[in-house]
Amino acid sequence: MKKVAENRYPHSAALFRFCKEALEYRYEGNVKVIDQDVGAILGYDPADCSHWKKGKKNIKTLKTIRTIAEYLKIDERLLIDVASGRMMIDEAIFEFKGYGEFHISSERLEVLKKQYYKKPDAWQTSGGMENFERLFQIHRSELESLSAEVLLEANIKEAPIYVPELYRNQQGLHLKRDDDLEKAFYIRQTGKTEDTETVFFHRGEEIKYFHRFLACKTLFKHLTATDKRFVGTFNMLPDTVYNVHANLFAGMLLVPSQLLKTEIHNVDQSLDLVDQLCKIFWVSKSLMNKRIQDHINGLK
Repeated sequence: MKKVAENRYPHSAALFRFCKEALEYRYEGNVKVIDQDVGAILGYDPADCSHWKKGKKNIKTLKTIRTIAEYLKIDERLLIDVASGRMMIDEAIFEFKGYGEFHISSERLEVLKKQYYKKPDAWQTSGGMENFERLFQIHRSELESLSAEVLLEANIKEAPIYVPELYRNQQGLHLKRDDDLEKAFYIRQTGKTEDTETVFFHRGEEIKYFHRFLACKTLFKHLTATDKRFVGTFNMLPDTVYNVHANLFAGMLLVPSQLLKTEIHNVDQSLDLVDQLCKIFWVSKSLMNKRIQDHINGLK
């Protein structure tokens, strides 16, 4: 019997790990996912499943990729990126999970409303009791003004938006590489109010798309913690609403509405629109799709 070298196909092994983590995320920790659950996606017996996990089996055909994509209900291009080694697992998982909430769904709003009226005292601010509608509204125009101001201060007028330039322009905000990190990124924040020091550590020479998004989200949190112009506007918001604002700000900063409008007219309409725009703005497909949807809906 021919012995196949273990981890001969490391990208296939990475695809296996991605599928397992994706299944664990889908089941929200309520079901223990085992290796055979991953193999079952392709109808593999335990031996074939083991070979796939250990990188002894090459997963590369489009038919196979399409089967996995349909099972996990995700874009097959994401799987192709993992299987070809163009995207690491941590980035792929972040992409699969999405970039967080960019609006408050009606279902989520109902839950928050019940919490609000059950314990109204918990929602008081320094200015007194806020009514429900005001407390949970999204301040898109303020976010647009803030993102435009940050870009203007950094003198950035074209895509892609360089995150190091954004950070260099902010007092107490730092971007550093640390290849010894166990995770893909780490955020350290010390001090209070205007003395706050925030450091975004990333692993690897290249700043990945999801690093860029998280770094811009961190920039928002640093600004709202240190700059008196913005503390009163955003810091009194409930955590759920504040996080939505942070996500929206990061998207607006990396893909400014006016630049997006310009580039949509400049790209080759006969080719994949999203793919072209992702390369121009250095963002992921997930984030670009959200910004394109904003553009279609006439939002900043």
